[in-house]
Amino acid sequence: MERSIYKARKRAKKYKNWFETISLNPFPWLINDRLYFMITYMKRNTIQGVAIVSDKKQESVNDAREAHHPLFLFYRLMNHIHATGQLRSNIDPSYFEDALQLSQNHGLDDLKDGQALIQSLYEKQTHFKEIFENFFAHLALVQRKKQPLSKEEIQLAIHTSASLEMLHYEIILETAENFQVLNNWVETMQKEKLWDDIKQPQRVFYLQMIRNKNAMEEELKNLPVVKHKNRDEMLKLTKEKYASFKDDARKKELNELRYP
Repeated sequence: MERSIYKARKRAKKYKNWFETISLNPFPWLINDRLYFMITYMKRNTIQGVAIVSDKKQESVNDAREAHHPLFLFYRLMNHIHATGQLRSNIDPSYFEDALQLSQNHGLDDLKDGQALIQSLYEKQTHFKEIFENFFAHLALVQRKKQPLSKEEIQLAIHTSASLEMLHYEIILETAENFQVLNNWVETMQKEKLWDDIKQPQRVFYLQMIRNKNAMEEELKNLPVVKHKNRDEMLKLTKEKYASFKDDARKKELNELRYP
């Protein structure tokens, strides 16, 4: 694969303008025994143009243009997954675990509703993190094996994007619907002299959730989710949405390719 990347990068220089840098996306698409790479031409951190270049000379123009579709979809979804998922996936599990352990140890009835809410949010958060990390772990495996992209990676990117969007929506929705439960839990923890047993960043975490009620409710209104009463149907519809992610931009980019 390293040799193919070297050849593709060398060929990509033919379509480079002055003062531009070349960014070669490392996962190619294979058509008729030829690897096609997506090349991005950058200037001052701004995209100036795109080309689809093979590692071999005399490639098919039709194949190169065909490769643009899966390459565009995959890389746009990969960037979307990283941009929208990294912040939530980095939330420290101890923010939930320590609060749950403290509540369970004291077993107070007034803490049980809040404890159940935190447990539910923790499970969703854990699932979110697993899906996010599994996606990039799979890509790392593909890269180690020096394999091109396949339909499996495209479908995984679609499924990951849809799943993370749904989980984020469910976490925000459950929190917004249970602000009073969370507030009561905090007040009980304070009254029972347990609040200071939680680390200061964790206290800030829960207080911000309560104080951000209006912002969270506003986010719920603006989230571009496909809503449906049935979760499986909602996932199906959301995956259909991501299967044509930024399709107008894809068509525009295809018409403006520097090569072919």
